[in-house]
Amino acid sequence: MKKTRIAALLLAALTLVPAVTTSCGGDETKPADTQAVTGTQAITEADTQALDVLDARVLVDDGVETRDFGGAPFRIITCDGQIGFYWLEAETGEVVDDAIFRCNSKVEERFNVDIEVTLDAATSGDASRHISNAVQAGDDVIELVAMHVVECALLAIKSNFRNWYDIPDIDFSQPWWSDSTARDLTYNGIAPVAVGDFALSAISKTYCTFYNKTLAENYDLPNMYDVVNDGKWTIDYIIETTKDIYSDVNGNGQVDSGDLFGYASDAKSNANVYLWSFNNPVFTRDGDKLVYSYKTSKINDIVKKLVDTFTVYKGISTDFGESWHYGLFKLFVEGRAIFANGTLGHSLTALADMTDDIGFLPYPKWDEAQENYYTMADGSHQALAVPTTASNIEMIGAVTEVLNAESWKLVVPAYYDVALKVKATRDIESVEMLDLIMEGRMFDFGYVYNGWDGASFLLSEFVANKNTDFESTYASKEKTINKQYNQVIEFFENYEG
Repeated sequence: MKKTRIAALLLAALTLVPAVTTSCGGDETKPADTQAVTGTQAITEADTQALDVLDARVLVDDGVETRDFGGAPFRIITCDGQIGFYWLEAETGEVVDDAIFRCNSKVEERFNVDIEVTLDAATSGDASRHISNAVQAGDDVIELVAMHVVECALLAIKSNFRNWYDIPDIDFSQPWWSDSTARDLTYNGIAPVAVGDFALSAISKTYCTFYNKTLAENYDLPNMYDVVNDGKWTIDYIIETTKDIYSDVNGNGQVDSGDLFGYASDAKSNANVYLWSFNNPVFTRDGDKLVYSYKTSKINDIVKKLVDTFTVYKGISTDFGESWHYGLFKLFVEGRAIFANGTLGHSLTALADMTDDIGFLPYPKWDEAQENYYTMADGSHQALAVPTTASNIEMIGAVTEVLNAESWKLVVPAYYDVALKVKATRDIESVEMLDLIMEGRMFDFGYVYNGWDGASFLLSEFVANKNTDFESTYASKEKTINKQYNQVIEFFENYEG
């Protein structure tokens, strides 16, 4: 398993680390910036080991031969204003920005290439049209696509992208690539879409459960990290813990968005995540085959459980007509919810000015018998692809592999620093909980290749509509769902490159 490989890589690296560790964004031959391990809060030996493990990444060999590509351009297409994840003109003084700039600079110098973002389209639809037009015209003007994963997959099944397995130097067994690229997004030896750490939004868009430690203590709740580690963080645990936590804060005698709740989640994308959290993916693997498996023996129970969760209990709040994605997260931001669903990126935006002590938790399990915690990254996260018209495949392979490797070494640790808001006092529990969340990410084949007609968004529809009639609702959609996935499977089984 990759987790074992990561541990082995870091163990080897740590044997080379001196008493003072290397900083996550600096020259790996110099001592660490002491600011990374000092502060008003005491650092334990275990905490220092957590720092070491992340900082030791810089010593891991990416296995790619250094070459000179003669100053060739490495042109990236992205969208939705995410250019800053891939290219910056200079350091800005912000931790993540500077790590991204240094990552790119190292790769440019090592391979003598010029990394540039030639288009940051306003929407993923605009990016799709640009890419499709370029491929149809036979124009070799794009080395790497980084865009909305579902839109990216739609382009893929229209034969716009190369198979990543045909590109040299790409090694999906490495820790800077998501396990899911090889496990879930590869079929019949084909993977036109991949998820790697260079696409940082796959981390920032990862769903988690935030909890307000200050409020939790006020309500005499246990240490939630212990609950998670004991395997007891389940949907039933959440219900029993939060269903009666309610306060009419605004005093108007009505349950509304001005009150305090135990648990808050919108009934749209946040609710949809439970499909994977409860280990009920759209597709599963049976040997070499990917099998459509959405309609399991427990899907009826999942639908009823979630509809009840978000409609029956006074302490569990959802959907006061708030905006898409943000939903009731503002309750948490304003200190009026103990738990709330969101994405890791919220910690850098909506939660940036919170003064309460907060923590990260995974989405809950279905029950204690479920072995692992799972989550997913919102479909707006970006995935990587190479247009069929791209010709300098040797350069693309080497540069892309190392961009992902350097992102894993430099950018992801920087992101952890900022996300945890404890650059000087990072505690091992917080690091471990983030690792647990990241290890549980699913990039489900059925979600990525949903194409807006598959089954991936049904659960949120049931919850939003308070509809527990799974069988008849599913029957009305089954023909369209099957048509979508049959087209996708046919593409993979008849892929000609």
